[in-house]
Amino acid sequence: MSSRPWRVVAIAAAVTAAAFQFVGTAAATGPLPLKYQTAKAPVENAPTVYAVFWGPQWQLGWSDVSTNSGTSYSSAQAEAYITGFFQYLGSTSTKWNSSQKQYCSGVPVGTVNCGGSGKHVASTAVAFGGAWVDTTSPPPPPVVPDDCAYAVCVSGGAVDQANLLAQEAIRAEAHFLGPKGYKQGANFIVFLPKATATPGYGLYCAYHADVIDNNGHDLTFTNMPYVMDMNQNCGTNFVNSDNAFGNGWFDGYSIVAGHEFAEAETDPFPGTSPAWLDANGNETGDKCAWINPGTPGGAYNIGPDKAGHHYAVQSLWSNTAMGCV
Repeated sequence: MSSRPWRVVAIAAAVTAAAFQFVGTAAATGPLPLKYQTAKAPVENAPTVYAVFWGPQWQLGWSDVSTNSGTSYSSAQAEAYITGFFQYLGSTSTKWNSSQKQYCSGVPVGTVNCGGSGKHVASTAVAFGGAWVDTTSPPPPPVVPDDCAYAVCVSGGAVDQANLLAQEAIRAEAHFLGPKGYKQGANFIVFLPKATATPGYGLYCAYHADVIDNNGHDLTFTNMPYVMDMNQNCGTNFVNSDNAFGNGWFDGYSIVAGHEFAEAETDPFPGTSPAWLDANGNETGDKCAWINPGTPGGAYNIGPDKAGHHYAVQSLWSNTAMGCV
């Protein structure tokens, strides 16, 4: 599928975001290396994923019918699929994510290859911090205010009371780590229920962002809509045909969530302290987005996990290989 770059950076006082577009509107961007952008900009040396399934809708449940095969899938299957994906990343050093260990922090601005210098991405293995179905806060409305248009965010303060998505990320931090808790490398992925999204959804599949929490720390989170609502626009059946586990119908769920996870590792604070970008502002996932399976740098499956399941992912950019791997 032909495409063009899919990343935008939205800069705000307290909330910043990096988003990406649909299948067919994003493509490999050519052999421009990623470069280290900002002195002392961090990367995630010890990445930890916390899965936040926001809203009682997840507890009540729903079902979908695949537009490809007519197979019925439940919200519980979606939750199990994406949780299984991140549990698998936390259980083994995948070749897919190992490619990102070449990127680091604490090197001169403009660095392309870290070598043995600096603190590297995932120098400690990826951890899965747990999952939480949050029914304690008001249900997310069909359109969740996040103060973000497609390219600009306007923020009103540290906690940003107008940004419900950022507030949920801060609640998740307190749930997992305590009211004063903070963990460098934590990424709180907020999974929205079906038919729920932020303004601008339809121009992107998801985004990762950062917000200042109640204790003054910069917190990384991901806005992760229920992308199956967008069908093939966000990757259903991009790699696989439908099966009972959910491969096929849920392909886009792991492709998009994996894209944001990898970009948060290499660029956790995209507006306040950008880390690894190319000359066009693309992150590691943007440069390899929606390349057809079976072609160089194309999407593929990783696994199997202990249960024998596989998960669809896109390739990621490697400066070492100067390509998508």
